[in-house]
Amino acid sequence: MLRTLSTRAARLVAPRAAAAAFPRTAFPARSFSVGIGAGNYNTPGFEPSVGTPVPAALGLQKARTWDEAVADGFKITPLSEVFKGKVALFVVPGAFTGVCENAHVPSFSKNAAAFKDKGVDRIVCMSVDTPYAMNAWKNVIGKNGEGIEFYGDTSGAFAKLMGKNMDLSAAALGTQERSNRYAAIIEDGVIKILNSEADAGELKVSSDDEILKSM
Repeated sequence: MLRTLSTRAARLVAPRAAAAAFPRTAFPARSFSVGIGAGNYNTPGFEPSVGTPVPAALGLQKARTWDEAVADGFKITPLSEVFKGKVALFVVPGAFTGVCENAHVPSFSKNAAAFKDKGVDRIVCMSVDTPYAMNAWKNVIGKNGEGIEFYGDTSGAFAKLMGKNMDLSAAALGTQERSNRYAAIIEDGVIKILNSEADAGELKVSSDDEILKSM
């Protein structure tokens, strides 16, 4: 059992993808009432897909220092603002983790101009983290994160909304559920492209190249 947990943890931080998936937690009931096709966010097991609008009821915390957050009263940025226009979103399991820092963030930053040529207004990186951790991470990444806005899904509510919440405690990411790795194109609050990895440690379908190919 300990060997299994250690192996899974290694896959998350390894620079290359691994095969086995982290265990997915049960998808909880939603507190929204946006109807899409055969289900909605109140339907147990419902996961958003292409064509699903993202409810504006939730909000995220933009990466900033503690003092800046105190000054603005810990203001939440509503999803309607985050996803205004055409946005390339990529979600990572955690700040300062291997694949996220060494590959996922730099690749989107490197191709910022290519996304702009495709009509993308902003590139957003999100993780179930505090805005302070995301801000510190952004500063450490430096030039490799240029052209990207960083946000913290502090409560994990957005991860649950998207059906991507999972237990990554085996990778020493704490007891709070994190998010699987995925990327999306969201235009005026509606999901246009959604590519999710089979495993949080992988970087295949959610890479910058794959998203650009899909556009």
